[in-house]
Amino acid sequence: MKYFTLFAVIAVMSFYSFVAADEYLIKPGDTLNLIVLGETDFTRHVIVSPQGSITLPLINDVKVTGMTTMQAAQEITTQLKRFMKNPQVTVELLEAGKMQVTVSGEVKNPGVVALPYGARLIDSIMAAGGYTPTADLSKVKVSRPGSESSATVDLSKFLLSGDASTNITVSMGDTIFVPSSEGTIGSILVLGAVLQAGPRPLTQGMTVREAVMAAGGPTPLADLNNITLRHEGSTDTTVIDYSKITSGDVAANPQLKPGDVIMIAARELMGTYTIQGAVGLPAKYDLKGKTTITEAIAVAGGVRGKAKLNDVRILRSSGGQTQTLTAKVSDIYSGKSPNIELQDQDNIYVPEAGQKTDFMKVLSVAVSLGWLLTRGR
Repeated sequence: MKYFTLFAVIAVMSFYSFVAADEYLIKPGDTLNLIVLGETDFTRHVIVSPQGSITLPLINDVKVTGMTTMQAAQEITTQLKRFMKNPQVTVELLEAGKMQVTVSGEVKNPGVVALPYGARLIDSIMAAGGYTPTADLSKVKVSRPGSESSATVDLSKFLLSGDASTNITVSMGDTIFVPSSEGTIGSILVLGAVLQAGPRPLTQGMTVREAVMAAGGPTPLADLNNITLRHEGSTDTTVIDYSKITSGDVAANPQLKPGDVIMIAARELMGTYTIQGAVGLPAKYDLKGKTTITEAIAVAGGVRGKAKLNDVRILRSSGGQTQTLTAKVSDIYSGKSPNIELQDQDNIYVPEAGQKTDFMKVLSVAVSLGWLLTRGR
């Protein structure tokens, strides 16, 4: 409670401003409204992928990051002129994109949080539900992607005296660890396909998922079906079902002991797949080894809004023919149906709940896919 009053004041005073739309440069995660006059199949809301592009029928990926909305419209117009006569394109910024930051340790909801660009350290902790009563805010660890070391920040100075220099700006991919005032109980090792592999302090009650997040989270090449846990002094390993952990299965997310070693295997690149609809980051992604439909949804930021998980469609091309598979993802999560392994060039569409599946949108993807495959021969 010692920081509560000022913490509440900070929550009220947290505001973000953006530059004028005609000066704003598009970033990954931005939501854009794309209008192609007279072409309803191309008029849609799109989210800029982590790679900085948007996915459209026929022209597929268009790089738009670093452009103004007017420049993006001109680029899309140029691409569409290969297939249309005098296309009229307008691009509008609906919502500025958010960056992802990992918060772990003594916070109420540890994990990956989405924040506006320019957010600060206290905003990250607030987005993770706030700190717990046993948090030691004088020794908050902040690690940057690509750095082998972390900075220790005394955030209590900001909360108690308003020292703004300690409320630093966070960046995309940062890992924030809030330690316990009751001290650590040892250390663990997180190895393999995580952003920041190596030793991590172990706090009382820390789980496998919290340890993985404290190490920066899985890399894009992480094989989430191949995670093991080994206790100190033992040669036996326990296989961790990370899909159950992410679905909220507490029993699948064991608490760690001092000396534990978590190993996340990597997998090889085997193609690409595209996911669209009611997910956080619709885009084209690399297909790395064995990837299931539930993993693809997780990689795309999870579902957003009221996703219709019992009617997810997979468009799959084989031998010049395109077939549509229906995936009851809600049954897969509950264990009633087997998971579906993706193939190269699969297109996934997650519809909104309460609405009929937009077969025209699904069909437009299938048509463009078939056209591109035929053209490439």
